[in-house]
Amino acid sequence: MSRSVAAGMLALLLAACASAPVPPEPAPAPAAHGEVGAALLAPDGDSNRMALGRHQRFVYPTLEQPAALPDYPAALLPLRLPPVEVCVDVVVGTDGQVVAAAERPDTRCATPDGVTDRAAFVAPTLAAVRTWTYWPAALCTAPDGFDDGDPCAAPGATETPTPVRLSYAIRFRQHNGVPMVERRE
Repeated sequence: MSRSVAAGMLALLLAACASAPVPPEPAPAPAAHGEVGAALLAPDGDSNRMALGRHQRFVYPTLEQPAALPDYPAALLPLRLPPVEVCVDVVVGTDGQVVAAAERPDTRCATPDGVTDRAAFVAPTLAAVRTWTYWPAALCTAPDGFDDGDPCAAPGATETPTPVRLSYAIRFRQHNGVPMVERRE
Protein backbone atom coordinates (compact mmCIF):
# COMPACT_ATOMS: atom_id res chain seq x y z
CA MET A 1 0.00 0.00 0.00
CA SER A 2 1.41 3.34 -0.93
CA ARG A 3 2.01 6.09 1.57
CA SER A 4 -0.58 8.31 -0.06
CA VAL A 5 -3.25 5.58 0.09
CA ALA A 6 -2.40 4.85 3.75
CA ALA A 7 -2.52 8.55 4.60
CA GLY A 8 -5.85 8.85 2.81
CA MET A 9 -7.32 5.91 4.72
CA LEU A 10 -6.05 7.34 8.00
CA ALA A 11 -7.62 10.70 7.18
CA LEU A 12 -10.89 8.94 6.27
CA LEU A 13 -10.91 6.97 9.54
CA LEU A 14 -10.17 10.11 11.59
CA ALA A 15 -12.96 11.98 9.82
CA ALA A 16 -15.38 9.12 10.49
CA CYS A 17 -14.45 9.10 14.16
CA ALA A 18 -14.88 12.85 14.44
CA SER A 19 -18.36 12.72 12.92
CA ALA A 20 -19.59 9.64 14.81
CA PRO A 21 -21.78 10.47 17.80
CA VAL A 22 -20.16 9.93 21.15
CA PRO A 23 -22.06 7.28 23.08
CA PRO A 24 -23.71 8.79 26.14
CA GLU A 25 -22.34 8.04 29.57
CA PRO A 26 -24.54 5.52 31.36
CA ALA A 27 -26.94 7.27 33.68
CA PRO A 28 -26.11 6.74 37.33
CA ALA A 29 -28.49 4.46 39.15
CA PRO A 30 -31.00 6.42 41.18
CA ALA A 31 -30.04 6.64 44.82
CA ALA A 32 -32.23 4.58 47.09
CA HIS A 33 -33.85 6.82 49.62
CA GLY A 34 -36.86 6.88 51.85
CA GLU A 35 -39.44 9.48 52.65
CA VAL A 36 -41.18 9.39 56.01
CA GLY A 37 -44.24 11.24 57.23
CA ALA A 38 -46.21 11.68 60.39
CA ALA A 39 -49.91 12.06 61.07
CA LEU A 40 -51.24 13.20 64.42
CA LEU A 41 -53.63 10.60 65.88
CA ALA A 42 -56.64 11.19 68.09
CA PRO A 43 -56.00 10.34 71.75
CA ASP A 44 -57.03 6.97 73.13
CA GLY A 45 -60.51 6.82 74.61
CA ASP A 46 -59.05 6.35 78.09
CA SER A 47 -56.86 9.47 77.91
CA ASN A 48 -57.19 12.08 80.62
CA ARG A 49 -59.00 15.15 79.40
CA MET A 50 -58.38 18.60 80.81
CA ALA A 51 -61.52 20.26 82.17
CA LEU A 52 -61.49 23.99 81.37
CA GLY A 53 -63.46 26.79 82.94
CA ARG A 54 -64.98 29.67 80.96
CA HIS A 55 -61.97 31.79 81.84
CA GLN A 56 -59.43 29.24 80.57
CA ARG A 57 -58.09 28.11 77.19
CA PHE A 58 -55.68 25.32 76.29
CA VAL A 59 -52.95 26.27 73.80
CA TYR A 60 -51.90 23.23 71.80
CA PRO A 61 -48.16 22.53 71.38
CA THR A 62 -46.65 23.38 68.00
CA LEU A 63 -43.98 21.21 66.43
CA GLU A 64 -41.04 23.34 65.39
CA GLN A 65 -39.86 22.83 61.83
CA PRO A 66 -37.95 21.15 60.41
CA ALA A 67 -38.75 18.05 62.42
CA ALA A 68 -36.45 15.14 61.57
CA LEU A 69 -38.21 12.09 60.18
CA PRO A 70 -36.62 8.65 60.20
CA ASP A 71 -34.95 7.25 57.11
CA TYR A 72 -36.43 4.24 55.38
CA PRO A 73 -34.25 1.30 56.51
CA ALA A 74 -31.75 1.03 53.64
CA ALA A 75 -31.23 -2.72 54.03
CA LEU A 76 -34.96 -3.30 53.44
CA LEU A 77 -35.25 -1.21 50.26
CA PRO A 78 -34.64 -4.09 47.83
CA LEU A 79 -37.48 -6.11 49.42
CA ARG A 80 -40.23 -3.77 48.14
CA LEU A 81 -42.27 -4.27 51.27
CA PRO A 82 -45.89 -3.18 51.66
CA PRO A 83 -46.46 0.08 53.56
CA VAL A 84 -45.52 -0.06 57.25
CA GLU A 85 -46.98 2.31 59.84
CA VAL A 86 -45.45 2.82 63.26
CA CYS A 87 -47.65 4.47 65.91
CA VAL A 88 -45.83 6.32 68.68
CA ASP A 89 -46.76 8.25 71.80
CA VAL A 90 -44.66 11.34 72.47
CA VAL A 91 -44.66 13.17 75.82
CA VAL A 92 -43.82 16.84 75.43
CA GLY A 93 -42.52 18.49 78.59
CA THR A 94 -43.20 22.01 79.83
CA ASP A 95 -40.05 23.21 78.06
CA GLY A 96 -41.16 21.83 74.67
CA GLN A 97 -38.65 18.97 74.67
CA VAL A 98 -39.71 15.36 74.14
CA VAL A 99 -39.29 13.69 77.53
CA ALA A 100 -40.55 10.24 76.51
CA ALA A 101 -41.41 8.31 73.36
CA ALA A 102 -42.72 4.77 72.96
CA GLU A 103 -44.37 2.63 70.34
CA ARG A 104 -48.15 2.80 70.72
CA PRO A 105 -50.16 -0.39 70.28
CA ASP A 106 -52.80 0.52 67.71
CA THR A 107 -54.73 -1.56 65.18
CA ARG A 108 -54.06 1.15 62.56
CA CYS A 109 -50.36 0.33 62.82
CA ALA A 110 -50.48 -3.45 62.54
CA THR A 111 -47.51 -5.12 60.87
CA PRO A 112 -48.45 -6.11 57.30
CA ASP A 113 -47.83 -9.57 55.91
CA GLY A 114 -44.31 -9.99 54.59
CA VAL A 115 -42.68 -7.62 57.10
CA THR A 116 -40.55 -9.68 59.45
CA ASP A 117 -38.30 -6.93 60.87
CA ARG A 118 -40.65 -4.38 62.44
CA ALA A 119 -37.88 -3.23 64.79
CA ALA A 120 -36.00 -1.88 61.75
CA PHE A 121 -38.82 0.67 61.41
CA VAL A 122 -39.58 1.26 65.11
CA ALA A 123 -36.01 2.04 66.29
CA PRO A 124 -35.34 4.89 63.82
CA THR A 125 -38.85 6.25 64.38
CA LEU A 126 -38.31 6.52 68.15
CA ALA A 127 -34.83 8.02 67.64
CA ALA A 128 -36.25 10.67 65.30
CA VAL A 129 -39.23 11.74 67.43
CA ARG A 130 -37.00 12.08 70.49
CA THR A 131 -35.20 14.93 68.68
CA TRP A 132 -38.39 16.90 68.02
CA THR A 133 -38.89 20.27 69.72
CA TYR A 134 -42.18 22.06 70.30
CA TRP A 135 -43.48 25.40 71.36
CA PRO A 136 -44.89 23.98 74.60
CA ALA A 137 -48.55 23.58 75.41
CA ALA A 138 -49.96 26.03 77.89
CA LEU A 139 -53.06 26.67 79.95
CA CYS A 140 -54.17 30.31 79.72
CA THR A 141 -56.15 31.51 82.70
CA ALA A 142 -57.82 34.91 82.78
CA PRO A 143 -58.32 36.71 86.12
CA ASP A 144 -61.53 36.11 88.07
CA GLY A 145 -64.43 38.02 86.61
CA PHE A 146 -63.23 37.67 83.01
CA ASP A 147 -66.22 36.57 81.02
CA ASP A 148 -65.80 37.48 77.37
CA GLY A 149 -63.33 36.75 74.57
CA ASP A 150 -60.01 34.94 74.53
CA PRO A 151 -58.70 34.18 78.04
CA CYS A 152 -55.12 34.35 76.70
CA ALA A 153 -55.66 37.95 75.55
CA ALA A 154 -57.24 39.13 78.82
CA PRO A 155 -55.32 41.71 80.85
CA GLY A 156 -53.49 39.91 83.65
CA ALA A 157 -53.86 36.44 82.08
CA THR A 158 -51.34 33.79 83.08
CA GLU A 159 -49.92 31.07 80.85
CA THR A 160 -48.89 27.88 82.59
CA PRO A 161 -46.74 25.52 80.50
CA THR A 162 -48.38 22.09 80.47
CA PRO A 163 -46.95 18.67 79.59
CA VAL A 164 -48.95 16.71 77.01
CA ARG A 165 -48.95 13.34 75.30
CA LEU A 166 -49.32 13.31 71.52
CA SER A 167 -49.71 10.27 69.28
CA TYR A 168 -48.40 9.99 65.73
CA ALA A 169 -48.49 7.47 62.88
CA ILE A 170 -45.29 7.36 60.84
CA ARG A 171 -45.83 5.74 57.44
CA PHE A 172 -43.04 4.06 55.47
CA ARG A 173 -43.88 3.03 51.91
CA GLN A 174 -42.41 2.37 48.49
CA HIS A 175 -43.77 3.31 45.09
CA ASN A 176 -42.29 1.64 42.03
CA GLY A 177 -39.27 0.64 44.07
CA VAL A 178 -38.66 4.16 45.40
CA PRO A 179 -39.17 4.21 49.18
CA MET A 180 -41.05 7.04 50.87
CA VAL A 181 -41.74 7.93 54.46
CA GLU A 182 -44.74 10.21 54.60
CA ARG A 183 -45.90 12.99 56.83
CA ARG A 184 -49.66 12.62 56.68
CA GLU A 185 -51.55 15.58 58.03
